[in-house]
Amino acid sequence: MTEADILSVRNELTDIVVSVVSVSFGMVSAYIVGLWLFLKRAPLILRTLSFIVFSFGLAFMGALTIGIHELMLGTERAWSKIGKTATEIPGFGSAPIEALGLTQYEAAACLGALAFLAIYIALFFLTFLYRWPED
Repeated sequence: MTEADILSVRNELTDIVVSVVSVSFGMVSAYIVGLWLFLKRAPLILRTLSFIVFSFGLAFMGALTIGIHELMLGTERAWSKIGKTATEIPGFGSAPIEALGLTQYEAAACLGALAFLAIYIALFFLTFLYRWPED
């Protein structure tokens, strides 16, 4: 692959990542609205079904992200084989962050995973444990 090919693939993968994150936040936002308007007073079976469907949607997005992750690592490996490049970019987030002991890419992935885990736990709490005030 040429430098231009790798940069093109990398840009397309970045677009896909942004789309996956956007759809995931759209799912979370829609669930919050549904929770506020309908699910807070719904029977347990309906709240459970809704949370399961929501969970499957996020799991699908997570699985898609794992596949994209492998493709991004492939572009990193291909980039490292080129040697000297016209852009003189050493890599795509492979520089280490000394304070964390992770690369920039790994730190961003961990931050994203922690954010979605926190959101997921909060929505579980709001769906099943929180006692909503009477209207």
